[in-house]
Amino acid sequence: MGRYHLFHPKAGDLHSLPVQEVDAATLVKEGQVLLQTGLLGGLLLFVNNHYMVVLASDLTYSLEGDTLAAVAWRKAIFVPEQQPSEELMEKWLKQPNDVPIITDSVGKPLAMLEPLTVAGALQEELIKMRAYLDSLLCLVNESVCGIDRSHQVVMWNPKAEELYGVKADAILTHRIEDFFSNLRISNCMHERKELKGHYHQPCEGTHVLINSGPVVAAEEVIGGLSVEKDITEVVQLNQELTKASSQVKLLEQEIKKMSGQEDAFRKLIGRSQAIQQLISFGKKVSVTDATVLLRGESGTGKELLARAIHQNSHRHHYPFIVVNCGAIPPNLFESELFGYEAGAFTGADRKGKPGMFELANGGTLFLDEVGEMPVEMQVKLLRVLQEGTYYRVGGSQPVQVNVRVLAATHRDLETMISRGQFREDLYYRLNVVSLEIPPLRERREDIPELVHLFLQEFGPKYDKSIKKLEPAVMSAFLDYSWPGNIRELKNAVERLVVLTEGDTIDEQALPENLRRNTYISLVTSPVAQGKLMNVAIEAEKQLILKTLQQVRGNRSEAARVLGIPRSTLYYKLRQLGIPTKG
Repeated sequence: MGRYHLFHPKAGDLHSLPVQEVDAATLVKEGQVLLQTGLLGGLLLFVNNHYMVVLASDLTYSLEGDTLAAVAWRKAIFVPEQQPSEELMEKWLKQPNDVPIITDSVGKPLAMLEPLTVAGALQEELIKMRAYLDSLLCLVNESVCGIDRSHQVVMWNPKAEELYGVKADAILTHRIEDFFSNLRISNCMHERKELKGHYHQPCEGTHVLINSGPVVAAEEVIGGLSVEKDITEVVQLNQELTKASSQVKLLEQEIKKMSGQEDAFRKLIGRSQAIQQLISFGKKVSVTDATVLLRGESGTGKELLARAIHQNSHRHHYPFIVVNCGAIPPNLFESELFGYEAGAFTGADRKGKPGMFELANGGTLFLDEVGEMPVEMQVKLLRVLQEGTYYRVGGSQPVQVNVRVLAATHRDLETMISRGQFREDLYYRLNVVSLEIPPLRERREDIPELVHLFLQEFGPKYDKSIKKLEPAVMSAFLDYSWPGNIRELKNAVERLVVLTEGDTIDEQALPENLRRNTYISLVTSPVAQGKLMNVAIEAEKQLILKTLQQVRGNRSEAARVLGIPRSTLYYKLRQLGIPTKG
């Protein structure tokens, strides 16, 4: 309830006629006299350890000499006046023959709820809710469709009319299958699962990102709902990018000549809000000398962003030196960073050797995977950051440098600090500005652009002319969770280019693990890709194949034998890589 605005009133706002408490031995005749005044809604009496309510209608055919206890059959439900009417209604609907009695803060009966009063309040609430819902459906920039349990369309907003060219008057109250096939909304409803950010092509020439799930009331599925964001323009635009790659390259060269300096951030590809905001922040900090901590999962492009910050700074004419802190043995760390004097240790170069800080003097030193740095080295790094001087190994003269430091990590530094694995003072010195690079699964709308960029890169490299990418392949890319992020996506595209013979990459070219994980991603979270799920998916695939063999490939008969709708069977066939025809 806390997620919604509370339109409904309090229970105390609904009361109409007061009640009067009487003795159970009061005669019917006396009760009729009390109720005939019309000022009371009912009589409240205590009978057999229960409070009962007697209405005027209960006394119409009763004997005047009977006691009220003999005709009392309506049980009283006591409701505090501050209780929301929504909770009152839930309680009342479970005991519809009982009579709600409103009580004050000390439990004293105030009034009896009368059905017409409640109906009027509920109608007002319904009108308000409907007005808000209608306004919401008109204002949102996504297509919204709702169906009931019989697949009849009950909700179809103006954006859906615009996207699919179907008016609400034409589709409402009709079965959605009369207008569309390849549906996600009905599958989600029957399987009681949710899809979020799932790529879908509901009809020819239309591409959407869909959120869909069942509508549940009182633990019962009463329908399904889907919210679809139109990405047709993005997909078509990226298809056009492939055809116009040569013109784009020529244009970039001309811009570079005219501006005198290449756009440092142009290699950070993406139209998503997250990546555009990251680029904006990156440009702001690049023109300063502030220390920057880049955070994000492996493969998200932390080094690429660090290079862009350096190239866009006033230090871009000086070196950009990368230090992979996870690849340097602990005993060589100090000599690698600070260098050493001649004869400083056995095996040292006779002339000595400058360290990474000296090589980066005037420019930028990028400490990649800084969370892997040994604790004893962290103290010496902190000193350099604070004072700008250090000593070579075996040296006695201080070396002064002017270096900007950028650092990156995929580790949880805050947890490492609590465990004594990372110095808190160094953390605050590095974390002057923190930039978080989102994983690829959180910026799926950027995947089509990245895919076409990599196709342009690897096509000429392997002497291939890739002109088309089948929608099913792009669907697989958009469905997959990409735990290796952009690095994994780039490797996947390179593999497809290498193995594709013609000018079209189709679904059959996808590696088995990508097709399997595409299906798994629909039924589990990105991190839950364990062996148990692999076994379950493979078992389902084998069962479907065996059933198809038994019915000689008849898909309709196979769906009947398996006990699932035919549309669900076709959905599973596509996701498991089984041909949908014959």
